[in-house]
Amino acid sequence: MLPDNIALAQAICTRLCHDLGGPAGALAGALDLLDGPGDDALDVARDAARIMDRRIRFYRAAVGAGCGDCRLDEMAQMAEGLTLGRRAQVDLTDLEPNVVLPAQVAQALLLAMWVAVDALPRGGTVRVGGDLEGGFSVWPDGQAAAWPASLAAGIAGEAIIPNARSVAVPMLLALGGGIRVAMLLGGSAGAAPLLITAETRN
Repeated sequence: MLPDNIALAQAICTRLCHDLGGPAGALAGALDLLDGPGDDALDVARDAARIMDRRIRFYRAAVGAGCGDCRLDEMAQMAEGLTLGRRAQVDLTDLEPNVVLPAQVAQALLLAMWVAVDALPRGGTVRVGGDLEGGFSVWPDGQAAAWPASLAAGIAGEAIIPNARSVAVPMLLALGGGIRVAMLLGGSAGAAPLLITAETRN
């Protein structure tokens, strides 16, 4: 069995190939059509290129070098990397319009949104609310919305075996910098919100 860090790296690579392969194939096919008839080929190519651009920006911020401190409009743009070409959207309207998210909090929210998008097999909305003082809540809202079992297991302290489908879960739970992740329990139907908090610095 591979060491956990190598298995996680392989899962990340598999996931990146999966998410970027479709748009890349569409772009290549559309560009091939430019030599022949077809007025829509250029539009298809542009859409595919935009999806790839947004997804690469998202992955770079969520699992790469990070995004630094982020304004709300920057978070919305990076969130497009999760939703373009999919039956999901991210709703950030409950956040303070002028909020500036510290780098570690922004990364945690991006990873939580990634897990939440994957928790919407039939599409829906990832809702994000809260503030820096009380913490941020993230939850998937849609038909058949359900967090992966590995999320609850990881929060409970159990070992997680990485796989391409839920690769963001161990990455979210392993964040340092005072980031804490908890699952809120409630009586309503649907997936319970995640609560993401960070230690405040005086």
